[in-house]
Amino acid sequence: MNARLTPPLAFVLQAFVWSPAIAQNSLTVPLEAVRISNPDLSPESRGSVTLFRMHPQFTLRTTQGASSTELALGALIERSGNTDLSANRSLPSVRVLWENSSPVAVFGLRASLEEASTRETEFADFGRVTLDSKERTGSVGGTWTYNLTAGTALEMDLSHERVTYDTPLLVNHGETSGSVAYRISASSNARYSLTAGASRLTPDGDRERESRSELGLGYERDLSEGLVLNAAAGVVRANTARGKTAPVGLLRLTYTGERIGYAVAWSREVSADGAVAGYTRSQVFDASATYPLTIDTSFSLGVSHAQSLDGDRDTGSMMYARIQSELTRFWAISMSLEQRRAKPSGGPTAKGHSVAVGLVYSHPDF
Repeated sequence: MNARLTPPLAFVLQAFVWSPAIAQNSLTVPLEAVRISNPDLSPESRGSVTLFRMHPQFTLRTTQGASSTELALGALIERSGNTDLSANRSLPSVRVLWENSSPVAVFGLRASLEEASTRETEFADFGRVTLDSKERTGSVGGTWTYNLTAGTALEMDLSHERVTYDTPLLVNHGETSGSVAYRISASSNARYSLTAGASRLTPDGDRERESRSELGLGYERDLSEGLVLNAAAGVVRANTARGKTAPVGLLRLTYTGERIGYAVAWSREVSADGAVAGYTRSQVFDASATYPLTIDTSFSLGVSHAQSLDGDRDTGSMMYARIQSELTRFWAISMSLEQRRAKPSGGPTAKGHSVAVGLVYSHPDF
């Protein structure tokens, strides 16, 4: 997988060799101690564990003429007080984006390599509880957007993704995808899109390949200042053992104001699933809101619900509350509470909660 990523990464990273005068960078380093009860969400809790986390993230943006490059480096470093309940982790990530713009077109290349805990990714995507293992995702892709007229544009995208796991319970796979979208700006505050796409999934071993095709219509509208509505509806035909056409869609409302901000979203999609070594349907709902208590302190609430619509039809939900307060220009303190619930099809509901206290260092121009 690394060999596949090397040529695109090397090509994109040349922009940093030609270092221009215009550059922006930022550094964020959250540090926190977390106490988690029932971390593996078992029907009968095996106990609690204390984790110490550091999650540094560095972003560098450069511009030279019509070209711009963004490099993002990060890592999640986690040390556990009881590795029988939660493993120690060192999960790096790197993402590179290069774009070149002309008066009528934008061409972009992207590449990434990221590691994550399957305990987090499977729960967020499918509401599923898995073993405490590691997921590594490498991807490369390109996008070309051409302005046909002042209010219409054609966008083409091609990508390849490779996902591997360090557990035999999940199946390594690769997926190649392509899409074409026709976008229309109907007015200054309303936009439409018509998208057609196709993907090919190749699991490791002697498992059969699967493919999917999709046709969708999208709509975006600025309802008022700071309030944006996104909606999409379509159908997906997956050539799997089930071999059926499924409806997919998206509905999202976001608001960004001077004091309060919120987002509410629902989506249903057909995506690659390492647990079934093929395409599967899932449904996700999430909502969040942030409100400033004082000029230096903000309060956030959030809830999410994910469900697999095929196979075991697992369901997982999460609720959290968080307070963050600035101490100085670069330092802030945070406190949070979180509760999770997991319910496999036909099984008992499992619960777990966590309490976290942390410090956040943030430098917008490091």
